[in-house]
Amino acid sequence: MKQKTWKKKNILAAGLAAVSLYMGMGISYTNVAHAKVAYDVFDFEAHRGGRDARPENTLYSYAYAMEMGATSIECDMQLTKDGQIVMSHNPILNPDVTRDKSGNYVEKGKYDIRTMTVAQLRNFDVGVMNPNCGEYYDLHGKTQITHDAKIPTLEDLLKLIQAYGDKDVVLNIETKSYPDPASAAYKNNADAKKFVKVFNDLVKKYHMENRVVLQSFDWNTLVEMKKLNPNISLSALWQEQPSWGRDSESLRRYEKEKSPWLGGLDIKNYNGDPVKAAHAIGVDIVSPYFMEISKQDVDEAHSLGMKVVPWTVNSESDMNMLLDMGVDGIISDKPWLLRKVLEKRNIKLHNPVVNVNSPYHMDQNHKEIAPMIKSNGNDAAY
Repeated sequence: MKQKTWKKKNILAAGLAAVSLYMGMGISYTNVAHAKVAYDVFDFEAHRGGRDARPENTLYSYAYAMEMGATSIECDMQLTKDGQIVMSHNPILNPDVTRDKSGNYVEKGKYDIRTMTVAQLRNFDVGVMNPNCGEYYDLHGKTQITHDAKIPTLEDLLKLIQAYGDKDVVLNIETKSYPDPASAAYKNNADAKKFVKVFNDLVKKYHMENRVVLQSFDWNTLVEMKKLNPNISLSALWQEQPSWGRDSESLRRYEKEKSPWLGGLDIKNYNGDPVKAAHAIGVDIVSPYFMEISKQDVDEAHSLGMKVVPWTVNSESDMNMLLDMGVDGIISDKPWLLRKVLEKRNIKLHNPVVNVNSPYHMDQNHKEIAPMIKSNGNDAAY
C-alpha cells in the first residue's frame, strides 16, 4: 500500500458529510458472512512484514513480524506466468530494492512479474535497498537491517509460519490487481477468478482458512473470493482521491464515471459512502487510508458488523488518534513503535514468537524485541 499526506481536517469534514448523506436511507445490504478469523487481541499489523525494519515482503520481514508478536502479517501477492503466487507489492520489479545476478539494481520498468516464472524470479535479490534511491530510502531504508533475500512464494511464507511454530499469527494478504484499463499495470493484470483460486488452494492445503484475510483495492477479487469460498475473511481497501493519477486505487467519489476498483458497484449509489458500499459486497473489514477516516466512519462500520483497520500509520500521534477513534487494528511500517504505543495503553497483544534456529531469524540489533520477550515471559533465548 502507498503513502500520502492530506490535511486531516478536510478528510474529517468529508467523512462527516458522507455520514450525513446516508442517514435515513433504506438501502438493502448483503449479509456479512461470519469471519473465520476470530481475533482475541487488537489487530497489530506489520506492513509488508515491517518494511522499516527488514526488507519488505521477504521471509526476513515476515519472521520479524512474528518475533514482534504481530497479530497479523500484512503482505502482497502477485500471480506469475506459471500460475504461482509470489510476494511482492509491485507488479514490475522495483529498481529501488531489486538486484540482478551481477549485483546491479535493475532497470525501471523492465521486468514484469506477471510475465515471468518463479524460476526466473529466483535470479533476483530483493534484500538490500539502494541507498541512492532517494526519498524511498529516506523513508524506509535508514532503519532497515538488510540481508540478501529472494522473492518468496506464498507457499514459502506458509511454510515459514509452520517452521516458526506461530499458532496465532494471521495473514492479511492483498491481491495486487489492476482493473483500470487506463492504468499502466493493466496490460498484464491477473484474471481475478484464477488469482483467488490459486490463493484458496494454497490456504486450504496448509489449513489456514481461519487465519487469513484476503484484502484488496480491487473489490472484484473480493467478490470472486466470496463466491469461491465464503469462509475466507475479506477486507475492502480504499482511498478516496486519485493522488497518483489513473494508476490509483480510487473510489472516484466525485467523478461522473464509475470506478473500476469497486467490483461493479457505483459509489454514487451509496451517496459516496465507502463503508456502506463495502458492506454491500459482504466484507468483514474495511481498511481505508488512515487520513481518510473519521470517528463517524468507525462507528458506522461497527454498526454494520465490520471491523476497521486503517493503513499505513507510522507516527505515535497518529496511532493514538486512531485508537481514540476506536479502530480494531492498525497497519504500520514500524511494528516496534506500534507495539510500544499499544503496550502503553495496556492493550492486550500476543507474545512474540522467536525461532533462533530459523535462517530468517536476525538477532543483530534486536534491541527493540528483547525487552518484550522478558516482559511477556517468553523463554526463547537470544
